[in-house]
Amino acid sequence: MKNHYEILGLSPSASKEDIKTAYRKLSVKFHPDNNNADQYFANMFRQIQEAYTLLFDDHRRQEYDRNMDFKETSLATSQPKPINQSPVITYFESDKDSFEEGETIKLSWRTAKADKVIIKPFGEVEKTGTKIFKPKNFNKKFLTLSLEATNSLFDESLTKTLKIKNLVTEVDFSELEEDKTREPEIEKEKEQPVVANSIAFAEEETSVQTEVYAESFFSTKGRLRRSTYIGRAFLLAIPGVLLSAVAESSYDDSLMGFAGLILIAGGILILIQFIKRLHDIGLSGWWGLLNLIPYLGGLFGLVVIFIDSNKGPNQYGPDPKNRFNN
Repeated sequence: MKNHYEILGLSPSASKEDIKTAYRKLSVKFHPDNNNADQYFANMFRQIQEAYTLLFDDHRRQEYDRNMDFKETSLATSQPKPINQSPVITYFESDKDSFEEGETIKLSWRTAKADKVIIKPFGEVEKTGTKIFKPKNFNKKFLTLSLEATNSLFDESLTKTLKIKNLVTEVDFSELEEDKTREPEIEKEKEQPVVANSIAFAEEETSVQTEVYAESFFSTKGRLRRSTYIGRAFLLAIPGVLLSAVAESSYDDSLMGFAGLILIAGGILILIQFIKRLHDIGLSGWWGLLNLIPYLGGLFGLVVIFIDSNKGPNQYGPDPKNRFNN
C-alpha cells in the first residue's frame, strides 16, 4: 500500500489545510508542462493527485488510516519510495579536451529525475541543454567544471566533474634568475592573480632559458602588444594636436612654439613605443627607418600595428600576452 502522506511530505496528523498547501506546491513543481513532459515528473504528478484526492476526502481518509499501521512503522520505513528518487546525469561533456586563449568551448548535458541543475561556475541551468563560452586570462593547468543535479523532494543529489586542459599558461619572468656557477634549473611558476569567472586550476612547472627585458614606458627595451601600442600612440598624439589647433587659431607665436615642442616630445615617445612593437613581432628597432620612405613607410607602419605578437618569449623579452610555447 502506498504511503500517501509520504508522497505529499506530511505526517498522519496533518490538517486539511496542510494537505491543500502541500498539493498546490508539489503539483506546480512536478507538473509535466513545467518539466518538458519528462516521464518521471509525469508519474510523480499522478501520484501527488492520487494522494491529494484520497486524503482530502474525510471518509476515504478515515478508511485509509484504519488500514495503515502507523503505530508500528515510521514514515521513513513504512513503505518504499513510489519511484527511484535518485537524480540521473545521462551525460555531461565538452567538445574539446583542451583549449587555447580565444577558443570557444561547447558544453552539453542531459539529466533526469532532477528539478534543479547547477553547473559551476555558471549557476543554475536547464535540465537539458548546451552552453558555449570562451575562457579568458586562465593561467592554470586545467579548467574544472562540475554539474550538480538535485531531486529536492527526496533531498537527493548527484555531481559529475569535467576537466579541460589549458594549453596556455602564464609565467612570472621576474622570478627567474640566472645562476652563474651552474646550468639553469627549472624554477617553479609563481601563481598570478586571475580575472575571469572564479574557476580554479592546478599549478604547473616551467623552465625558461632566455634573456628577459622588462618593458618600461620611456625605454626601448622589451615588447609591446598591438592594443597597448595603439592606445599609447593615440594618447601621446592628442595633447600636441589639440595644442597646435589652439595655437593656430590664436595666432600666438610663443604658443605655437610650445605646441611644436610638445609635438616633438610626443613623436619621440611614440617612436619608443613603435620600437617595442617591432620587438614584439621579432624585428629589430632599426626596421623603424623604413618609416622615412614615402608610401612604403606608411604601409609598413600599418602592418606593424595589426600583425599579432610572436607567441611565447623571444630575444626581446616575454610574451606580453603571457603565452608560452609548448
